[in-house]
Amino acid sequence: MGVPAEGVIYPMTKRVRLLVISISALLISYIIIGGVLGRGSTDQDEKSYRDLGVYSQVLSRIQQEYVTEPNLKNVTKGAIRGLLEALDPYSTYFTPSEYQDYLRHPDPGPGTVGIYISKRMGFATVVSVLPGSPAKKAGIDPGDLLDEVDGKRLRELSVVQINRLLDGVPGTSVSLSVIKGSQGEPQKVVLTREILKDIPLVAKMIDTNTAYVRVPTFDEGKANEIASQLKQLISSGASKIVLDLRDCAGGSEIEGEKTANLFLDHGLITYLYGQRFPRKEVVAQPSDQITKLPLVVLINQSTAGPAEIVAGAILDNKRGDVVGVTSFGVGVYQKLIPVGDGSALLLSVAKYYTPDGKPIPGNGVTPNVVQASESDTAAAMGETKPQKFGGPDDQQLQKALQILNGKSTSEKAAA
Repeated sequence: MGVPAEGVIYPMTKRVRLLVISISALLISYIIIGGVLGRGSTDQDEKSYRDLGVYSQVLSRIQQEYVTEPNLKNVTKGAIRGLLEALDPYSTYFTPSEYQDYLRHPDPGPGTVGIYISKRMGFATVVSVLPGSPAKKAGIDPGDLLDEVDGKRLRELSVVQINRLLDGVPGTSVSLSVIKGSQGEPQKVVLTREILKDIPLVAKMIDTNTAYVRVPTFDEGKANEIASQLKQLISSGASKIVLDLRDCAGGSEIEGEKTANLFLDHGLITYLYGQRFPRKEVVAQPSDQITKLPLVVLINQSTAGPAEIVAGAILDNKRGDVVGVTSFGVGVYQKLIPVGDGSALLLSVAKYYTPDGKPIPGNGVTPNVVQASESDTAAAMGETKPQKFGGPDDQQLQKALQILNGKSTSEKAAA
């Protein structure tokens, strides 16, 4: 058979036209949504419409010239999911059946394996693992990659879809394919989902006058628990505070905002903003502050979400020092948008920002005192070394104590 001449565009078949209409309708819906939520840019709208012609030509070429007749249904789903993946790891397309399942069960739990997931360069990455969880007991660590869940490849799934595979009915099992560290071959791990609630804080005096509070996650009520523990430690003689947010990645943004307010009597804590989402600020309330004692916050690459709101608020308001390495960078606000054929989008419409105007997603919070841990150094060399939190070998904690002791000395000298 001869090879068709370049530049020939064949007429679209009925099936291709239907495919073009489906994808075009999705793209046009973005423009319509933009018009509903706010005034759009005429130039941007015109460019979007011009891009539809490119999609049409590409789909026509696929139909006419691909090695076999393509499955148009899969092509449509792949095109839409690829479009969303190019935006961020959290925006999600639900087919009609997936959308109905989401409406019935927006939270697939309450059983969980204790893993917080995000994506880096398309790979499902373990951000943090809850202490005492099935994942922790199985030896899964931050930085590990998940390749499959129950036989489903995760490369093309959003973070939302992956979480819906991981969570489920307590007592049921889930099979994971895990790539650890620099190892190339995935390991099969079978975990049993559990209900993990009220994971306790670590709150103690680490010397005669320093309170140490380690937060594993910002689940509901955690800010009140932190306040209660701090008040007890302060009444026991604490005059300095270390707030440890390393490996803290989950929970509610509201709990993070409340926790930041425990240390602030004024100032901006965070704000949400998107191109069609008006700026929504969270401002510290003086009545919610419980202490003005010197403070250091510890973060690492597994600090994410609500914990980043706390660290960013403390740092940008100059309320205390932040010690460690740059955090992971998670924090979007999403909106569920039906798109007409029974399917739907879960679309990121705003990002969380630090008070100084830095977007948290994709950037994280950079500490003003950079101090790597032994495990950070080992990871850079392709080795694995367990984290040591709260003890004499904890390099980041020791740096925090040096800072606090230096401030105490300066305060005494000034007095």
